[in-house]
Amino acid sequence: MNSEQQRFLALFDALVEANNAWMTRTPKDKWNWVPFDNPNMKFGDRISTITIKSVFIHTIVGEVQWASMLPSVADGAEMKMDPPKIKALTQQLDETSDLIGESMKLHAQNMQAFAEISENQLAKNLRWSGRDWTVMGFLWGIYSHRSYHLGNIDIFMREADEPAPDFFSNFRQQMA
Repeated sequence: MNSEQQRFLALFDALVEANNAWMTRTPKDKWNWVPFDNPNMKFGDRISTITIKSVFIHTIVGEVQWASMLPSVADGAEMKMDPPKIKALTQQLDETSDLIGESMKLHAQNMQAFAEISENQLAKNLRWSGRDWTVMGFLWGIYSHRSYHLGNIDIFMREADEPAPDFFSNFRQQMA
């Protein structure tokens, strides 16, 4: 495993821990609170009602899909999501009584998949969402996606009149 992959794994794991801290501190009665209701309050086709919980689940589902594809994606291939699997996992997570616990089980599986990607595989090219990436570059895209939506959750918590955790004090003492 190269140093960039090791750095990604350390930073991504810490980011997921920080995201879980946000969720743990948010009262469950606020998880499904809708901050605004207008036609622009959606993320693509998959999140039509934005809530703290729906954004959190969205990040998990995306990461599970990507972790299943990246280790074996062919050089130059276009990655596409699997809508039936997305719908099933989204429903499963939405209905679980232990969303944080379930998310951490899936995160552990994702981390294992990301750690096992070979250096040769990391250098392969792929196409996602109209853009070209290397597998290693896409791993950083996954980090950015989680970070972006953590920012959404932070704003939604504040709009729901809940104190959001301080970002930097929520990270591990030693990052990477």
